[in-house]
Amino acid sequence: MALKAFDLVSVVARVDLKIECFEASGSDLYLGSDESVVVHYLVEERTHETTGKIVYSTNKMTQKNLGTRKPVTQLKTASALGRLMALSDGNLYLLDSDVLNTIGSGPKIKNVTVFCVNENPNTLDPFTVQLCIGKRRCIQLCALHEDKVSFLRELSTPEPVNIAMDGNFVCVAGQGQYSVFNVESGTRQDLFPYDVANTYPHVKRIAKEEFLLAGPGNLGMFVTAAGISERPPIQWSEDIVALSYYHPYIITVTSHFIRVYSLIDQQHKQSLNFSGGELVGNFDGQVYVAASSCVSCLMPQPWTMQVEALMVSERVEEAVDLAEHSGAVGMSQEQYQQLFRRLLQRAGFIKLAHGVFDQAQEYFLKGGVDAREVISLFPGLLPSSMEFTRVQPPLHQLADISQAMHGNQEKIADAKTFMLSFLLHLRYLGDLTHRMEVDTAIIKLQAEGDSSDLLHFLDHTDIACNLPECAQWLLDHKQYSALAKLHRVLGNLDKSLEVLTKLVREEVTDKHFRGIKDLVDCLILSSDPSVVWRYTDFILDRDAAEGVRVFTETQASLDPSRVLHTLQRYPEARLGYLHYLIDTKKLQDEKYHTELVLHYVDEAVRLMGAGEDATSPDQLGEARTKLQDLLSSSCHYQPQSVLARLQGTDLHVETAAVFGRLGEHEKALSMLVHQLKDFGAAEQYCITQSRAAAHSKVKSNIFLKLLKIYLRPPPGGSEDDIELAPAVELLSVHAEELEVSSVLALLPPTWSLPIVHHYLRAALRNSMHQSRIKKIQQTLIRSENLQQKFILYKVSKDMGPIPLAANRVCCVCNRGFTTCSFTIYPNGVMAHPSCAPDPSVCPLTGTVFQAAHVSPTSTPSRQYRL
Repeated sequence: MALKAFDLVSVVARVDLKIECFEASGSDLYLGSDESVVVHYLVEERTHETTGKIVYSTNKMTQKNLGTRKPVTQLKTASALGRLMALSDGNLYLLDSDVLNTIGSGPKIKNVTVFCVNENPNTLDPFTVQLCIGKRRCIQLCALHEDKVSFLRELSTPEPVNIAMDGNFVCVAGQGQYSVFNVESGTRQDLFPYDVANTYPHVKRIAKEEFLLAGPGNLGMFVTAAGISERPPIQWSEDIVALSYYHPYIITVTSHFIRVYSLIDQQHKQSLNFSGGELVGNFDGQVYVAASSCVSCLMPQPWTMQVEALMVSERVEEAVDLAEHSGAVGMSQEQYQQLFRRLLQRAGFIKLAHGVFDQAQEYFLKGGVDAREVISLFPGLLPSSMEFTRVQPPLHQLADISQAMHGNQEKIADAKTFMLSFLLHLRYLGDLTHRMEVDTAIIKLQAEGDSSDLLHFLDHTDIACNLPECAQWLLDHKQYSALAKLHRVLGNLDKSLEVLTKLVREEVTDKHFRGIKDLVDCLILSSDPSVVWRYTDFILDRDAAEGVRVFTETQASLDPSRVLHTLQRYPEARLGYLHYLIDTKKLQDEKYHTELVLHYVDEAVRLMGAGEDATSPDQLGEARTKLQDLLSSSCHYQPQSVLARLQGTDLHVETAAVFGRLGEHEKALSMLVHQLKDFGAAEQYCITQSRAAAHSKVKSNIFLKLLKIYLRPPPGGSEDDIELAPAVELLSVHAEELEVSSVLALLPPTWSLPIVHHYLRAALRNSMHQSRIKKIQQTLIRSENLQQKFILYKVSKDMGPIPLAANRVCCVCNRGFTTCSFTIYPNGVMAHPSCAPDPSVCPLTGTVFQAAHVSPTSTPSRQYRL
């Protein structure tokens, strides 16, 4: 079905002259003849009483002979001025638009080849019309007033054949070349040439700073004032004799036809028979066409009828484009928006029926379609409990998706895939009206597809589906994991745990089930301890590691003692829970720390006794590292119990750590030095213990003990077994921590000065540094004391002497003042300093003052101000 954009209606059936040009303004129609005659008709539009069609009647008002005996080649009206411009034999006449009298004695401008009116004037004066006049070798910019024409500017160019003006730009068809002139700057932009012999250079303004030109090869070329083309060209069917523009159509006239092209897609839309056509023009929305002796009107069809015709023929894109470019003619913006949304929705259903799903989704989203309208095409997806009636009048004639796809199962499956994608897109937009229906449909579609995406979708906490129907649907499609998660998301943990338990027992199967982990993930959400205890043994018997998660991640409040009692049969799980209590919960209960330490002691002993064949060095090293870290980081275990367990083992480093915990540093250091010969560990032990010591003397004692051990032979040893090298290194590295007098008392008298000169130099340097630091501190204290004295002096000077009469008594204890030390408040109240503990509050009245503290003297110890 072809588009019917216009109807052809006769206006003037026949005139007794040959029409060369015409012009119209409102109900006025002007014809220019080949014998310099201008005729004025009054056109009346009315509706036929019987047919209801538009018909025209004309009344000849007057005519004017310009006297040139040449054709009238152009007519233009200036309705605001009541003037008509006529061009004949190179003379531009200015006529009264009503009676066609000549304004003035003759032509206003001579030697004119062509002229045009600026259709986008850059003047604010409504009674001034801008003209562009083409002469033999130039174009001139003029201003038309009521009775005169004013010259504004002239630009040189070869003889113009046709021109059109918009704003500051004039498009000129010269001798074989199209150009654009900027009349403000005087610049020229050449566009492209044309064949003078075979092409008439049509020039028509289309939009702001855009023109339509007749190009080579029967092409209509769109060109902007910048010299570029922003639209594809139009392919004319044959040579045209005239063209015009009526949004959004380009109208062309040939010797036999009127053809209509769309500016939107540059395609041919309509053809009308019109023999001998020569002229066409759009006069403020009134489109006239003319042959040599008759005039007709192209009556535009309402754009809504055109759109409906396109939709009936399923030319969806054309209908939408036409509606978008209609400008909402003839209706309010609200009415237009409502109609356009409905059009987009209808377009979406047409595309859906044709299987063009991406465009269908685009139209549905732009049109804001009710999701239920689309879901209703898929039987079973809408909740049966919901009564839904499709909108009236209907958006489509489809019964269901099976009918739309003609029963093709592959296409139906593709349609369901589209449906799921569309609903998920709606879901994630956030602004969703019918969430329950959409969520229900999504769950059902994903369940049919047996996809793991359903589990990801159910991770949303705002699911609002129809639970009974979805649960039954999931059961029917054996989606048990999804069913459990759906119950969990909707807050029914008991139902969820029941389904998951069946999956763990393998009473039912589901390939998406991840094992007992899913059961634990659900159970830890419960805040009811009784529910948690009901499933703990069931989980622990199958996976102790996952069982620990029940106790460490649950939201329920559980008694740790009961948990540990339950975990007695699961050593690994019990160990993990102890770590949770100590590392995460930061509990300081001695029994938890002691049990964990003893576990690692037993583990290390077991690994050491298993031999190299049964255990690897890495396992033993890892166990001892964990034990040593725990002994150094925890101070809440029972050292006596741990020490008893360590006795008789080869865990000397660990034993030394426990001795350190008991404060028996000599035993610890002796073990590290004499039994392990690990001097680095002994030194690190001293550093660790000294960090915990608050006083420098305690730090020095720890290092002195290590020095004593180095300089003392081990039990049962001789003087030759003394560790001289570590002792000298200790003196060199930790000279600051070792007191000189104590060290000198320990050193053997046989040592020479070179052995200890490094230590002595470092110790003297440190002693000198400490002495200087103390002197600096004393100087700073003296400076601060001097400042305070100065402040006290100023306060005393500002206050002046405070008389203390013999009969004055303390307001608190009512006793007299035996010394000059007293406290006085701004309100005059005096008190003993011991009776006024809060210097900012008056003890008599309770008034609170802002305090400014000064040093105590014989004057008041503190001065206050309000």
